Amino acid sequence: MAAPTDQWVAVGTTAELRRARAVVVAAEGGDIAVFWNGGEPVALANICIHRERELVKGNIFQGRVICPGHQWAFDLATGFCAERDRTQPIYAVRVDDDQVWVDTSGPCNADALD
Repeated sequence: MAAPTDQWVAVGTTAELRRARAVVVAAEGGDIAVFWNGGEPVALANICIHRERELVKGNIFQGRVICPGHQWAFDLATGFCAERDRTQPIYAVRVDDDQVWVDTSGPCNADALD
């Protein structure tokens, strides 16, 4: 299947992402970290909203990515950090014919970011 739109960027195959566990995709609005989590790809803005550290360098634990800066833990599905009542931008991800795609047009939870 062809790319859904020109705003969707190919990340790699599911096998490649599973092996890497996380990759960074360059986007006009800022880098996006794409993680393999619980058998599916998820994507968040790579730069932490707290201290601007790269989330791709963090650890994944119980469905959350732990920022390597000050250990804020963001839910990989929603971007929400319950301990701080703050939300990290998340991006739409899809899999077509084993190819992982991320929508770089902007966060899909922009209304929750304020």
